[in-house]
Amino acid sequence: MGGLRFTVLGPLRGWRDGGELVLGSPQQRSLLLALLLRANHPVSTGQLVDDLWGDDPPAKPSAVIRTYVHRLRRVLGPAAPTTLSGGYLFALDAGGLDTHRVEELLGEARGLRAGGQHARAAAVLRSALALWRGEPMTGLPGPYAERQRGEWAERRVTVLESCLEAEVEAGPSGEAVAELAAVVAEYPLRERFSELLMLALYRTGRQAEALGVYHAADRRLRAQLGVSAGPGLRELQRRILVADAALVAPAPTSASTPASAPASASAPTTARPAAAARAPYPAAVRPTQVPADLADFTGREAQTEALRAVLLSPGTMPVATVSGLGGVGKTALAVHVAHTLAADFPDGQLYLDLHGADGRPTRPEEAVGAFLRSLGVPAEGLAPGLAERSAQFRSLLSGRRVLVVLDNARDAEQIRPLLPGRAGCAVLVTSRARLGSLPNAHVVELTAFAPQEALGLLERVVGGQRLRAEADTAGELVRLCGHLPLAVRILAARLACRPGWSMARLLDKLAGDRRRLDVLRAGDLAVESAFRFGYDQLTPEQARAFRLLAVPEVPDLSPGAVAAVLGLPEREAEELAESLVDCSMLETAPPDRYRYHDLLRAFALQLAPEGEAEGDRPAAVLTRLVARHHGETVAALGPAAARAALPFTGAAARGGGCGTAAAHGRGDYRGIGALVGQYAALPEPPRLDLAAELLLGYVLLCETGQAARPLGHAAKVLLHAAVRAGDRTGEVRARLVLGRLLTEVGSEPAALAELLRARDLCTAHDLPGPLLALAHASLAALFAQVGRPGDAVDGFTAAISVWDRLGDRRSVAAELLDLAGAFTGLGRSEAAVRVVDQSLLICHELADHELQALALDSLGAIAHDRGEYEQALRHHRNALALLRPDDRRRTGRTLLRLAESLRAVGRGEEAVAAAERAVEVLTLDGDRRGRGLALAALGDALADHDATEDAARAHRSEAYDILASIGSPEAARLRELIGPARPAVRPRRQWPSWLPA
Repeated sequence: MGGLRFTVLGPLRGWRDGGELVLGSPQQRSLLLALLLRANHPVSTGQLVDDLWGDDPPAKPSAVIRTYVHRLRRVLGPAAPTTLSGGYLFALDAGGLDTHRVEELLGEARGLRAGGQHARAAAVLRSALALWRGEPMTGLPGPYAERQRGEWAERRVTVLESCLEAEVEAGPSGEAVAELAAVVAEYPLRERFSELLMLALYRTGRQAEALGVYHAADRRLRAQLGVSAGPGLRELQRRILVADAALVAPAPTSASTPASAPASASAPTTARPAAAARAPYPAAVRPTQVPADLADFTGREAQTEALRAVLLSPGTMPVATVSGLGGVGKTALAVHVAHTLAADFPDGQLYLDLHGADGRPTRPEEAVGAFLRSLGVPAEGLAPGLAERSAQFRSLLSGRRVLVVLDNARDAEQIRPLLPGRAGCAVLVTSRARLGSLPNAHVVELTAFAPQEALGLLERVVGGQRLRAEADTAGELVRLCGHLPLAVRILAARLACRPGWSMARLLDKLAGDRRRLDVLRAGDLAVESAFRFGYDQLTPEQARAFRLLAVPEVPDLSPGAVAAVLGLPEREAEELAESLVDCSMLETAPPDRYRYHDLLRAFALQLAPEGEAEGDRPAAVLTRLVARHHGETVAALGPAAARAALPFTGAAARGGGCGTAAAHGRGDYRGIGALVGQYAALPEPPRLDLAAELLLGYVLLCETGQAARPLGHAAKVLLHAAVRAGDRTGEVRARLVLGRLLTEVGSEPAALAELLRARDLCTAHDLPGPLLALAHASLAALFAQVGRPGDAVDGFTAAISVWDRLGDRRSVAAELLDLAGAFTGLGRSEAAVRVVDQSLLICHELADHELQALALDSLGAIAHDRGEYEQALRHHRNALALLRPDDRRRTGRTLLRLAESLRAVGRGEEAVAAAERAVEVLTLDGDRRGRGLALAALGDALADHDATEDAARAHRSEAYDILASIGSPEAARLRELIGPARPAVRPRRQWPSWLPA
């Protein structure tokens, strides 16, 4: 935890490496306080709930606490609180908290006072008092913070009392008397301060004033508490009256006396006699045990410099830990760093493999014994127990500069006895586990190589000429290795030993996850063995989680998805996932996601045990996950989604859902597409209906943009599965998905075929009405896009008729807006306004502000088309006022139309500002197509000003790159505007690649 420091004796503040941290809301800081004041001790979740809320917790307190801890981890990084079974632990160096420093100073002061060094003790206590910077834990809510605030405020008064006692014992001065008088005025009922003021006055020759203090204190106590002065005050008064010689101040001990100086006769020393000193240790031996550095060590420049900086930190005994999954290159990095530091640790380098990952960890007493022997201690000179040996080791290293490298550690418990005790030495640890609980520890989390680093290692082993001859193949090879250093090294070794092999030949051998692990072995090196060591250390619960979380072929999983896969409550599932992260068998990905390294997933998938439970088989696992995402999508679509026949209504078909609910999975389109495709490809998927509803609902919820391809592949697989199963409803849903995606990317003929087939199936087989309405509306949208507004009017009218028959008023209102757009395309603006007004009536009836905003936006578009630009501006601004700030998709699209109307009235600067805000909002939303449209609008607005021609061209070019790459039809206009010099951008793949046969 090097460089991390907190203060709580005032406002709670934190710093890392000198930079102040933003610690979040008051409630979150209260949680941090509870962990800090119990640093290095586990705190249960239940205790934290009591600390923060007492008898009035929120509905889901554990979830709130997990959220706070997650946010703290983002701020604190590797030094953040770690998750334990049922709670959390914050590992913190003793110097990392001001309350710890107070305790250290109080202990030092007690020793000085016991030795008669009162002046030095007073100076130390003054340093402790300076650590209070106002009211402790200022402004932090909760019962625990309130208790601690009171306790530490009282503690300050106690420290002040001790400080004043020491100053009086050292020989009071006029300044001390003045301060005591002020303190008595501040704390008039604390009799000890009055006693000290009396004693200080008496010792400075002011006997009458000392007796006056007694009488004043006695009067106050009688007046306010109804009691007389206590025995301490009365006894001191008596002794002053009889001129007790023992009250005269002793000769003060100089505050400048070194702590190591011999004590005077008047202040007996507490040092041990010389005879008790330890026996002499052997003459210094300079060990050089670190293995040879790799001649082809590649990359890791940033990590190397970070570790060097930590290990060379002055004035501390730093500990640097390197963690990561097996094969990521932890040992290679540690050995390399140790060699670069050889000159900085002239007294030697100790190295030991602690076998933490291979099931036979070295016992700490054996490790310490090995180090002691390396330092010249004979076997018969070894202390008998672990504690004694550890102390012997620390003594031998005292005053020396030695680097200790502890490789392959199991856990912090194995490490602690091996740590030197004084500054000058440093410790470098590698482990698959995160060892944040070690004192002074700085954690470096090692991940796979960057692509260029992986290619660099391959080149150093096989040679640059060979690499350049097959550069593209080489890039694919290291990609299939997941850029894992061990895997790249194994491939490089195989190629180096077979100069006649081409890289393409080895690439063929890597096809398929199972074969990939078989190929990635050379001599005693094997990726699978490295992973097996880690897997064998897992508990049965962790091992099950490790296997099951690999089943879904998705990029990553949310905590809720983890819970669904494992069939466990979310809190329990998240703790299991976090425990896998802690031992580097799973990775975290922002925001709040979990993922596998590609090769580790391949390893997990081959681990199905004998007698696997029915609920742990792939079909059951995937069904739970599909059901989870289905439920989230239904919730995002709103209450109308409960319709039994089809849980997605026509209102949802307009896209965008509702604010943050709509965003629940918009960035997860690859995961949704991969999951539905994988599920539909099962021999007999148990709930194909859920998968079909999920995919259709997702497409209705979000305008898909770049998501069209993965979702289209999923729809193709789903269609085949539905046809094979004779599931007409599922087939219609798949064809609706395909039709809408193809419409969005401009493949109108293929879209028309799919949507017509979906409509015909609905009518021929009397399928649920919402499906028929959706088919009519989707066809109408297609007709509108290809310039057939008359057919669009017919389609939207048919859809409205179905929704009206079903009694779905919101869907009627939504479809009326689409009908208005079709009327506008026919030039029938009056009819368009009439149907929008009908929609607005329903919106007011339903109190639906979101749909009302869309209706106003539609009125703005109609007014713009009629040349009524000021009216258009009013409608667009009124629409924006109704939209929620988190409804970025609709806000961004409305801003686009506002910018267009502003341009029409010549208000260029305002148009630029609206377009810029649209770019910002749609970028935050993750709407790639919307961002492209907004950049185009910004380019158009800037093009109105000759002085900004270059900027306009730049924005239009960026818009073209985005829209052309996703196959959006709007790219054609931009291509004409930016000129023929611009090379055409093709979509990454041709869209027909995912069309149904």
